[in-house]
Amino acid sequence: MFQQTVRFIGRIANLPVLALLTLLSILFPAVLFPLHGLNDIKPLDLYFSYSPDQVYTSLATLGAQGRENYTRMLLTSDMAFPVIYTMALSTALLLVLRKLLPPAGASLCLFPFMIVIADWFENLSLVMIMRKFPEQSDTIVALASTFTSMKWVLVILTVFILLAAMAYSVARRIHLR
Repeated sequence: MFQQTVRFIGRIANLPVLALLTLLSILFPAVLFPLHGLNDIKPLDLYFSYSPDQVYTSLATLGAQGRENYTRMLLTSDMAFPVIYTMALSTALLLVLRKLLPPAGASLCLFPFMIVIADWFENLSLVMIMRKFPEQSDTIVALASTFTSMKWVLVILTVFILLAAMAYSVARRIHLR
């Protein structure tokens, strides 16, 4: 299954597809997410981590309709968004890596898909918290916060890998001249 995914990304990996995925990655937070009506409340999944007090204060501030809107966002557009930005990161990685590594090394383009898994578990944990509210579960909050932190660490690592590969590619071209 992994090799099929690498082959699929390899077939679609080109600059127009990367540009489209990047545009979609920008449109989700800029246009689609605000339509869910969270107003000026910063969604929990944008923090690096959070405490139970932060979560329950935020949920109380959102109110019943805000929590319902946030839940709907987490279960709809925020389930698709990680797939889109991960595909953008994977496509970018493959475009750089396929010139640097043998075909087996192209599997590194699958690394960003761990972000999707962390993001989905984060979303589902947050939905569980909101559905139980005002009942509190510090254990689920700790789990959600862990998935949120994992997501951000994986995003940072992926961007670092991409930037390092790009820098190496540029340095290699300069050296070969």
